[in-house]
Amino acid sequence: MQFQLPSNLQTELLAYDPTLKVLAQKAKPTTTKKSKYPLGNIPHLIPHNVVRESDQQAAIDHINQQKAPDRYRVFTTPVDVATPQARLKVIAILYHYEQVWYAAWLPPRQQADEYVYGHAYAFKNTAAAAKTAPHHIWTSKDKCIEHEGSRGVQTFTYSMNITKEDITSKDDYALRSYQWRAANLYCQKGYQIRDNVVVEFEKSLRENIPTWEDSRGLFDRIRCKNIFDAIELPRQMSEFIDPSHGFTVDALVAAAEEFNVRATMSSSTYCTLTSIAHIITKPAIKKLLQAHLDQCMTRYNDSDNHHQKPIRQAWSTFLQVINAIDWINNIWTDCPIDYYQNYYQELLCVRLQNIRTRSIDANENILIDWLRKHMPVASLFKMLRKYAEGQDIRSLWVDSDVGYARYGFHELNDTFSMAIRILKHKGELTPPKRWRINEFHDYVQAESWKIQNPNESLRQDLFPEPIRVTRNGETWSFFQPVDTHQLAMWGQAVRNCVGSASHYADDIKKRKHFIVLCMIDGKPTFTIQLVVDMGLMSVKQIAGVANQRLTEEQREAYTEAFREVLQQREKQLGGLAATQETASM
Repeated sequence: MQFQLPSNLQTELLAYDPTLKVLAQKAKPTTTKKSKYPLGNIPHLIPHNVVRESDQQAAIDHINQQKAPDRYRVFTTPVDVATPQARLKVIAILYHYEQVWYAAWLPPRQQADEYVYGHAYAFKNTAAAAKTAPHHIWTSKDKCIEHEGSRGVQTFTYSMNITKEDITSKDDYALRSYQWRAANLYCQKGYQIRDNVVVEFEKSLRENIPTWEDSRGLFDRIRCKNIFDAIELPRQMSEFIDPSHGFTVDALVAAAEEFNVRATMSSSTYCTLTSIAHIITKPAIKKLLQAHLDQCMTRYNDSDNHHQKPIRQAWSTFLQVINAIDWINNIWTDCPIDYYQNYYQELLCVRLQNIRTRSIDANENILIDWLRKHMPVASLFKMLRKYAEGQDIRSLWVDSDVGYARYGFHELNDTFSMAIRILKHKGELTPPKRWRINEFHDYVQAESWKIQNPNESLRQDLFPEPIRVTRNGETWSFFQPVDTHQLAMWGQAVRNCVGSASHYADDIKKRKHFIVLCMIDGKPTFTIQLVVDMGLMSVKQIAGVANQRLTEEQREAYTEAFREVLQQREKQLGGLAATQETASM
């Protein structure tokens, strides 16, 4: 059942009728007039010799009618107008974002030598602007020009042409250099302005100024007044170097000495140069080091070089050698100069400064004292060369700081770290007979393991005593370790983890497996892990020296030898049983 309402009642009940309500709102005449300038008809921010007055006003009109993501205008000019399809280059930008108008422009050709770029901003003196505008803009009213706007609302504008001197000045540099970038442009409403306006303007700006293509800083190259800026030497340090004296080893050493006398801050680089000055000023070493500094200068002065990294790589190479020499000199102060020259390639590649020589208490030199007493510096250099020769250059990671592969020599670092632990705990460490990194590392690892793990007896259920067999003129000996420290010594001898991994010893005590050790003619050869299941003994794993896998010939020889010792053990047990039976009668 339906009822047609009279017109007056329809009007009275309009709020209950969604369809008629929408139609009524559409038919209702608009009484408010939309403002042409809701964002403000601001004064022109860009110089008229860059963008014409009429073009700027058209841009202001356009931006006022757009939604937030589209409130921008980019001004361009053709490049190479003689070509059929001339490329357009951005010369100025204008946009509105979060209560602030931003503008930036490139200088016209006739003023290119006067400034690098110009920027400006404008904002209304309203509560909304006070809440939203960046703090450094809102608080800059005393630097702005005040304009009386509509309805008595003030507008503030600020404009400045940035020169090279402004960019290289330390005062307020960060604030002025990227003033065309509004904050928070990475949110959804700002990404169009970022990509279509800010990024495009910066591309054009890069074409106008010298830049490092591999630097994130747009003005890093302009700020380079000399080689010291290019290698990013701290300003407090470079103040003590006179560029007129050249970029030389002698100049750096002289500046280091002056710096250490007069400076109030410390510098590891300058202290290092001072402490090893007697080494690096020797003609042979100085010549090698100077080659890196000359390479810095060559790359810095190359007009075709638009990258900072090659300059800094040469400097980092210089520091690599400096730090390596300093590391060695801290231990062996009497190291012959010839070693630094003859092993220069190793100094270039091995990062010695990362190898630990001191305990947590930096004043404790127990390892350094031990090395001075027991380890000849010649042995260190031989280990460095042996280590470097063993590196596969093709598989190494190239260190971008220097442009070539560097090695960490982690084995030596681990060895020295464990040696510190041993010396602090026992006060002594027997030096090796031969200085080979693998042997030295394994020996120290075993000694360190003993400190961290108490000695405990191990079961010898399979071989209470060693059993020997002779095969092809060789004597094979099989036995079980009597305690955890003997197991550790074995791990050191054969260079595997059986002595340092505690689970092997734990599982022996729990009868989960046997560990059997095999010597051939008195030399540690095989490590065997055996398990028993359903009366069947099987080899879980067997490894040679340094965990090497057995060849077929070795496996066959081991199988025959072990079968024979098991037969001997069976005879021992049979004889023991007979003896016990006789004794019980």
